[in-house]
Amino acid sequence: MNDQRDINKLNADSVVSVRGSIIDVYFSQRLPELHSQLQAGEDGSVAMEVVAHLNSQLVRAISLKPTAGLARGSPVIDTGHPLRVPVDERLLGRMLNIFGETIDGQEQIAEGEWRSIYANPTPLYKRTTSSEILKTGIKAIDVLVPLERGGKQDYLAERVLVRRF
Repeated sequence: MNDQRDINKLNADSVVSVRGSIIDVYFSQRLPELHSQLQAGEDGSVAMEVVAHLNSQLVRAISLKPTAGLARGSPVIDTGHPLRVPVDERLLGRMLNIFGETIDGQEQIAEGEWRSIYANPTPLYKRTTSSEILKTGIKAIDVLVPLERGGKQDYLAERVLVRRF
């Protein structure tokens, strides 16, 4: 992910308190938006997400990585964007972490379109409906209780698992 932002325009300040994975951050210029991704620590290794505005200069963030080494006064940079993941056909069958980095040992996805994990859902009128049977590969389920794609598969799984365990 190559960001072409002017480094002087980044909103940066410092950590006020660290309580486990909950971090309060002071911003003297402007508050980052809710769901903005923050980078903290001397090397920017601690990724956080803004979850609340406490007042006009303080935000509460939740850490998405271990907070070891993060202390009061540690530098914080607002990235100016929410958590994003790549959106591409090349991702089919791949495993990603919450930061859009591949964790399957294959090459990282650097170029292409990246979208926020908070993108709005597709409106109902744009969704297609089809009456297609989902093949589970379990003969007993496929024959006795065929599941419709997009239907209530969770109901069956819940019933079977609750009775078994």
